[in-house]
Amino acid sequence: MQRVGLGELLQGVQLDFVSDRKALEHLSVSSVSTDTRSLKSGDLFIAIPGELYDGHAYVGDACHRGASGVLFNIQRKADLRKQIDFSPGMPFIGVADTRKALGSMAVNYVRRFSLIKCALTGSAGKTTTKGLIHSVLSQKFRVVASIQSYNNDIGVPKTLLNIDGTTQILVQEMGTNHPGEIAYLAGLVQPDCALVTNIGPAHIGYFGSVRNIAREKREVFRCLGSDGTAFINQEDPYAGTLKRGVRASIETFGLRSGDLFPDRVIRRGVDFTEFGLGGRTVRARVLGTHGVLNATAAALVGKHFGLSIDEIKRGIEAFKGESGRGLIYRQKNVTFVDESYNANPLSVSASLSYLGEMETAGRKIFVFADMLELGRSSDRYHRKVARDVLQNGIDVVYTYGEKASITAARCRTGGHLHVLHFDDIDKLRQRLGEEITGGDVVLVKGSRAMRLEVVIRAFV
Repeated sequence: MQRVGLGELLQGVQLDFVSDRKALEHLSVSSVSTDTRSLKSGDLFIAIPGELYDGHAYVGDACHRGASGVLFNIQRKADLRKQIDFSPGMPFIGVADTRKALGSMAVNYVRRFSLIKCALTGSAGKTTTKGLIHSVLSQKFRVVASIQSYNNDIGVPKTLLNIDGTTQILVQEMGTNHPGEIAYLAGLVQPDCALVTNIGPAHIGYFGSVRNIAREKREVFRCLGSDGTAFINQEDPYAGTLKRGVRASIETFGLRSGDLFPDRVIRRGVDFTEFGLGGRTVRARVLGTHGVLNATAAALVGKHFGLSIDEIKRGIEAFKGESGRGLIYRQKNVTFVDESYNANPLSVSASLSYLGEMETAGRKIFVFADMLELGRSSDRYHRKVARDVLQNGIDVVYTYGEKASITAARCRTGGHLHVLHFDDIDKLRQRLGEEITGGDVVLVKGSRAMRLEVVIRAFV
């Protein structure tokens, strides 16, 4: 972030309280923080209330660590009265909603620069595809991309505030678990081009149907003018829904059809897949067929921006993967596939297909925890996971959580002989450590709140 006056960042934001207007007028910032654990001296601290933590409880800590100012919800003014009185010369600014204010600040900041903005969303593969696009475009341009899963109403503004005068392209991931979120985030970014990876029942508990999810994802195209570009998975069942009403030009990708698709999948390894693209053989650190689709999407974006096939190949092959989203670890001749960060029916099915296709010296072991936010469809989708397990020849299944017990029970009903269910993650971890042997491949996948990363950390 380049240094900019705080008054300029807050332009258009209703300021309900300012403790020191003179300090506000003279204050410029080069970084903002919503977490005192990473706050640096001079940062503007934005107190945001959340489900687990309320930033207003840490305002004192922020001041102690050297914050240059505090943005807070005006409803909490009385709670902060003592801290305001004890901090003369540092502006405390009260607004109706610090989340919305952060978004407005990011919009004001981005207006200072001339750059191309590319947004992407989808039900699965967003973060991996974002990383691949970043790697491809970085072969030719200076690119800023959202880190980790900075894809909500806090993470998107933080990414926007990361650009500077040297940035040529922004690649911004967008996520949603409630109607209206994609429209809001797209309004912040105002993308020049946008991509949807696929449509599936992720967070269906909040949307009611997959069709409603498709409509929500389509909102990423609403901000595109006739000179923009929409990148769409041609083979997705909801491709027609996504295309409907789009004013921008449309470019498509797929595995067998579209404006760009791979010549063929040549070889699938444990931690790589080789495929043909534009007459070249690409060896990518992506998992199975769904990984090839993500790489093809990134290649299409690269082609759109004028990269040669050799530059695209180099960018895809330089991608090293994302933590919790398919990174491979090997310990004592056991391979761990870490997909612990998230899970939904679409991504679980793809991961089990990958595990089923893999050639292994030992057993194929699936460690699975609850898929959350599926609403009334949850039991049905957890039963479907059992069908995928049986169809893909998985040797051993470990399940953890209330809903995953449905998967375990259905696996046993289907004749699977080695299924173990746990209500205690530490007991699962201990039993897994006792059973795994050289040559085994262990795929670990569950929703973020199930904390399956602790299983990975126990072995790598």
